[in-house]
Amino acid sequence: MLKFLSLLLSFITSTFSLFNIVDLPQDENFDTDKEIVVTTEPLDIKESHIEDLTPKEVVLSAPKATVPTTGNWWSYPNDIKESTRSGNDLLVLVNKEYRLPSTYAPGDLSIVGENVIRRGSNYYLRSIVLNDLKNLVDTARDQGIDLSIVSAYRSYSTQLSTYNYWVKYNGGCIDCADRISARAGHSQHQLGTTLDFSSSEIGDGLGGQFSNTKAANWLKNNAYKYGFIIGYPQGYESTTGYSYESWHYRYIGKSNALEQHSSGMILEMYLRSKN
Repeated sequence: MLKFLSLLLSFITSTFSLFNIVDLPQDENFDTDKEIVVTTEPLDIKESHIEDLTPKEVVLSAPKATVPTTGNWWSYPNDIKESTRSGNDLLVLVNKEYRLPSTYAPGDLSIVGENVIRRGSNYYLRSIVLNDLKNLVDTARDQGIDLSIVSAYRSYSTQLSTYNYWVKYNGGCIDCADRISARAGHSQHQLGTTLDFSSSEIGDGLGGQFSNTKAANWLKNNAYKYGFIIGYPQGYESTTGYSYESWHYRYIGKSNALEQHSSGMILEMYLRSKN
């Protein structure tokens, strides 16, 4: 019996070691990071749900952003630059080339609230976002579309832990993590103007299944009218550096969003033209 159990454990371990990103849910959220975080400090109240429940100190550190590029669409360039605009600027470019300072945090973070969107009491966004978000959600509801929120603001340290989780989950495969998760400083979530939507259609889950919902289709056709633009659209992986995320929207203000939509450019190219 002991020999059989030993063989079974060996088989399971070897099977897990073969996992790659195509076997994983296509998002960067996770349920627990207890195995990779050690701390004695209290939690930040502004990071108060699921992936945002992250202590201020993490043991692991993200790989240096100046790793040699391999030419893959998910790779980081050798030369990482600081963002050219303030993080408070709605048009600041944050991607794999431009990063926010580790010290940046929005000064006007506010709890989203259930009166704005379902599950909103669990998350924080900048106050400048909330009125247009409420109008978007109310209009969608009037048209029979249910929306909820499953991720919003993440601090630099939260993103560090999130990214490290996906590296560890993939057995140390950095390329795997880079497809779906931003390294600390490179995440739009640190801006406090980015959120991940979900819907009761998929039980408020997050991942590839959201792309087939009525909610995702409605957002694709209407979100820009309220200032929200999809961050990582389908078919543009080589431009954005990330896998398609039907749920990930960034607020850039209604006038900017209308201009972006009229231009025909995806968000990444529009922001590059402004920075």
